[in-house]
Amino acid sequence: MKTNQMGWIAAALAVVTLGNAQTVPCETESDRKPTLVTHGNVLIRNARVLTVSHGTLENTDVLVKNGKIAQIGRGIKVAANVAVVDGTGKVLAPGFVDAHVHRAADSTNEGSDSITDEVRILDVLNPKARNLWQAVASGETSGLILHGSANAIGGESLVAKFKYNRPSEELLVPGAPRMCKFALGENVTRSNSGGNTTRFPRSRMGVEAVYRRAFTEARAYIAEWDAYDKAKVSNPKTLPPRKDLRQETLADILRHKVWVQCHSYRADEILMLLRLSQEFNFKIGAFQHALEAYKVAPELAAAGIGVSTFADDWSFKLEGYDAIPYNATMLTRAGVVTSINTDGTGGTTAINVDAAKSMRFGGMNETDALKLVTINPAKELGIDSKVGSIDVGKDADVVLWSGHPLSVYAKVAMTFIEGEVYFQRRDAWGIDSRSYTRNVLEPASNHPTPEPPRSASTYAIVGGTVYPVSGAPITNGTVIMKDGKIVAVGKGLKAPKGAVVVNAKGMGVYPGFIDGGSTIGLSEVPTIGESVDERELGEYQPDMLALTALQSESAHINVTRMTGITSAVIRPGGGVVSGRAGMINLDGFTWEQHRLKSPLALTVNFPGSVGPAPFESALDEDGVDKRRYEDMGGPLMLRHELPNEWSDEKLPDPPKKDLPSELRPIADFFDKAIKYDKDRTASPSMKIDPKMEAMRPYVQGRETVFLSTRTASSIRSAVDFAQRYHLKVTLVGATEAWKEAKLLNANHIPVIIEPAGKSTLQANTPSQDWLPYDTPYVVAGLLEKAGVKFCFQSNDNAQSFGLPFCVGESCAFGLSREGAIRALTLGAAEVLGVSDKVGSLQVGKVGNLIIAEGDPLEPCGAIRYEFINGKPMRLESKFTRLRDEYLARLTPAQQAQVRK
Repeated sequence: MKTNQMGWIAAALAVVTLGNAQTVPCETESDRKPTLVTHGNVLIRNARVLTVSHGTLENTDVLVKNGKIAQIGRGIKVAANVAVVDGTGKVLAPGFVDAHVHRAADSTNEGSDSITDEVRILDVLNPKARNLWQAVASGETSGLILHGSANAIGGESLVAKFKYNRPSEELLVPGAPRMCKFALGENVTRSNSGGNTTRFPRSRMGVEAVYRRAFTEARAYIAEWDAYDKAKVSNPKTLPPRKDLRQETLADILRHKVWVQCHSYRADEILMLLRLSQEFNFKIGAFQHALEAYKVAPELAAAGIGVSTFADDWSFKLEGYDAIPYNATMLTRAGVVTSINTDGTGGTTAINVDAAKSMRFGGMNETDALKLVTINPAKELGIDSKVGSIDVGKDADVVLWSGHPLSVYAKVAMTFIEGEVYFQRRDAWGIDSRSYTRNVLEPASNHPTPEPPRSASTYAIVGGTVYPVSGAPITNGTVIMKDGKIVAVGKGLKAPKGAVVVNAKGMGVYPGFIDGGSTIGLSEVPTIGESVDERELGEYQPDMLALTALQSESAHINVTRMTGITSAVIRPGGGVVSGRAGMINLDGFTWEQHRLKSPLALTVNFPGSVGPAPFESALDEDGVDKRRYEDMGGPLMLRHELPNEWSDEKLPDPPKKDLPSELRPIADFFDKAIKYDKDRTASPSMKIDPKMEAMRPYVQGRETVFLSTRTASSIRSAVDFAQRYHLKVTLVGATEAWKEAKLLNANHIPVIIEPAGKSTLQANTPSQDWLPYDTPYVVAGLLEKAGVKFCFQSNDNAQSFGLPFCVGESCAFGLSREGAIRALTLGAAEVLGVSDKVGSLQVGKVGNLIIAEGDPLEPCGAIRYEFINGKPMRLESKFTRLRDEYLARLTPAQQAQVRK
């Protein structure tokens, strides 16, 4: 019997060896090609099998013959020529079906007219696109490749298997329905395009008119052809009507030969198209995105129309402002077939974690959460008889995971499509042995969040496992807070007389989490100028103070608290010297009450670092975010400049005249600030220049400068600049900090990084095309191993909410779980210079803490209590208010199934 072990024994790695004897793993086209070839016949042995359709099977074999699941059981025998994959300790699940992607297409939109249904994704399908392989590496095996949302009726979309690098015809799913992309809202009206347009429609009422007119014409077209078909029976010489390709597709929609998949956000427009579909009798497979679908859940359920939504993306534009993470659960309980999609254009995705979030937000059970990315989207695409569950007779589109796919600690080990391997994990970074994993989920909480404790001056949290972070965990520990400060931490402590006692038995007590960089309270809806105050005109504005622009009523503050974040850095942007960041607690009536430390640091966009990273951009074709569609494909080439992108030497201090030209302006500004500081020290009564006055603590080296960088070369340049001017610096962003870990460690320079873990659009793509696919995930672990101090930032307002989950995903790629918690707490406080106030549960520190049931980094966990400044928080937000308002539309039985 031939046993395949290459999934677990790393093959020889492709590496580039540099002059300093360090190696960087590479990923070329040959590295993406699996070494195991099954020809559609394989036995996956002794795995934990999540069937979706009939429960979880422990230590079970799955036999695949000719691309189909042939047998499920234990001790299955096979012939010697059948490949065998050992699934011991791993989890086998159905391949994910992504009901909305823009991968593997050489173009996305034809936006010239309001109706362009004659164009087809099939005609621009590119199976060699790297973004298709990235989907397979994420556990996705099939999905819907859609036209963009630039017009009301776009092109014909394609239900496809994600067979990377195979002939186009092999990607087609036999018998799958034809699909046509419709779109609603501002993408169609172009009301947020920033420019003038004369293309009709310009309003939502105009969008409705486009559909009504189009289908009225299509009915007439059908009638004309029906009349011809009838006439030619008696007169074969009857001339046929003029064939119109645009009308042909519309007619096929009315004939039920083509399903509609409709981009949408708002409830009013969803209901409008639903009623039109009933009036004109056409089938809607799903409303795509449908962020406000929960508001019309009863209508959708009655109409039998599905929804494919985002898990928690919100506030990226006005249409998304009422999105809530309870959407999927509320729709499911109302009887709507619901799925989670990525809208993906590139990068590896975390769609598995997005599905799991419905366990925390709504109390969905494990099986129903997994259905959101398996059988439910398969139903919405009309392919559920072929894929979406592990059943005998179905296509063998399955994925072997290192752990449970609904855990942040799992990664894909091997992806099969019709029994053939399309992704096989190669541990290029050598991190698998130190990665954290969990193949059985912790039991999800199934009871409502309790009321917060009553108001008091003193609280005693007793009975839980206390994680001070500064020391070892304390079982059955106690934390006592008085007047907003921690006054005692230990075991066997007695609650003071008059203290409000909070029972934390069976739960964990942690310091509140910290977002190391955000725009919370500075930007509400990025596309609405009046709600954005995070950047100013001009290149050099050091006296700008972020804290004074904080909107205390921002919906982002209460939303972010829901996942355990109690404090955050708010940072200005724009220009070169943007202004001064501040650190806030996420509670307060005024910006003064929010203040934890302000000013915190001077924010500088270091020259050479401004602008998009490789494979990122400014404008998305599908209108969901300000990033463009990625269209990469073909073999990847190693870059000649690679040897210059890695160093471990401390840089010399050359004379300032040797500065490159792009640094001369900022050097001149700092020179001016130094001169001003000297003159001001010598002559205290001299005229004050507010800009230069703001610079004094930074050029004196007393306060921190945040230098935003990206590439290894810009990091080296930033370190050199800091040495020249004797600055106290922290690097922000620093995508390639792992390349300069020794340099940063030698110079004691900390880093604030963004975690991987994004799932939508341009998800998680390496900064250079030759780097291994998992590079964004391993950065934190590499920095931890190198001893570099670091913490995490959301670099956003809405995305701060999901920061703990994204950080948890790094643990599947080499970051220790203890390191993840530390980077969100004490590590962040140390990097930010506030460890005397927050970050650990120690006497004298501010009473910022959370009490979590289960793992706070896991979507199946839950935050039960939260304290900020020693004050208990109500875990309510815009999300919960909208949830409760629209739950009233469901039946009492349906409401009871949504955990609050």
